[in-house]
Amino acid sequence: MSAPGSLKSEQAILGRFQELRSELDGLAGRANNVQAELNDHDLVLKTLEPLDGGRKCYRLVGEVLVERTVAEVAPAVRSNRDQLSLALTKMQEQLERKKKALADFQEQYKVRVKGEGTAEPAPGQAGPASSRGVMV
Repeated sequence: MSAPGSLKSEQAILGRFQELRSELDGLAGRANNVQAELNDHDLVLKTLEPLDGGRKCYRLVGEVLVERTVAEVAPAVRSNRDQLSLALTKMQEQLERKKKALADFQEQYKVRVKGEGTAEPAPGQAGPASSRGVMV
């Protein structure tokens, strides 16, 4: 059985690890949402491309559907798509930094997740306490 100080330290490591994973999952979810929205904007632009600029077009602004022309809507949708693309690029960069931080944390504290990476040693064959790390 672990000493009380050691157990507290393992709990703190485990808590921080779970916090980092939660942040990573949240960021990945937001990036997926932005990617889906970007795909929707691309689809709208592809649909509007062959249409005459004077043709009626409806656009949802907030919760209000407004009537415009294709020539008015296409540049606004293109601008929104460009902003979403830029935001997605920044999110992907953040995601890579967060993944690296999580990997560094795992390496520093020897955190292993069941079912990931190397196989666990057989019972009774565990190394010294300093080489065991934290099992999640």
